[in-house]
Amino acid sequence: MENTEQNLKAIAASYGVRKLGPKEGRTIEVGGTRLTWKARGADTGYANSIYEMDLPPGKGIPTHSHPYAEVFYVITGHTDFLRINAQGQEEWVRCGAGDTLIAPANALHAFHNRTDELTRFLSSSVYYHEVALEKYGQGVDIDAPLPTDKEPTEQEAQ
Repeated sequence: MENTEQNLKAIAASYGVRKLGPKEGRTIEVGGTRLTWKARGADTGYANSIYEMDLPPGKGIPTHSHPYAEVFYVITGHTDFLRINAQGQEEWVRCGAGDTLIAPANALHAFHNRTDELTRFLSSSVYYHEVALEKYGQGVDIDAPLPTDKEPTEQEAQ
């Protein structure tokens, strides 16, 4: 009991264990998609970050790589992940609820929802991934409508 009291003194309640519910966390839009941070660097001693993404049909992130691993865990629906095989050819791997995909450091990868249903997944990586996404993303209201894929009219562009 005494040890527990000492721990409570060392870690203030406001910086201790906390819960984020559905739609809670900072939401950003990047590459025509949205993600919501569920654990940020400041929450994890700058060790890692986790985001949740609801990926609508037809949406995705193009082929890219980064100097750190990224782990995806599909919650609902199906997400197609691109990998490059040993012969240098593209392969798509379909992951469904409960599946995990690991993209090692520097591995080319992409993901798309090539189904007619929404897919939801978690992505976990190092804090630097959060830094990069925040650099190119823009904060948005999680309930705001997604941007359309159509070109703006001349009047809208003015």
